[in-house]
Amino acid sequence: MRDVKRIEIVVEAAQQPKIAELIDKAGIDGFTMLHAVVGRGQRGERQVDSLSSAFQNVVFVVAAPAEQTEVFVESIRPILKRSGGVCLVSDARWLKH
Repeated sequence: MRDVKRIEIVVEAAQQPKIAELIDKAGIDGFTMLHAVVGRGQRGERQVDSLSSAFQNVVFVVAAPAEQTEVFVESIRPILKRSGGVCLVSDARWLKH
């Protein structure tokens, strides 16, 4: 197993391309994205049944070495400040197969 940081990012679907671009710029190999997630936060409740997917949220799940995490997380801070969302960073162990 390998020690990594698990980064979970919840943002509006409209921010999806920018987050994916920043993941690439940080040199992180990949991510998993979950579409149309629901929840409630500072900006109210999000539902899947809205008329436009633009107002839905997505979740990115990223596993990255610690040395790539700080720069990446700081690069998404302006997006979160402007558009809302949340970023959680935790320690994880990657089971290599």
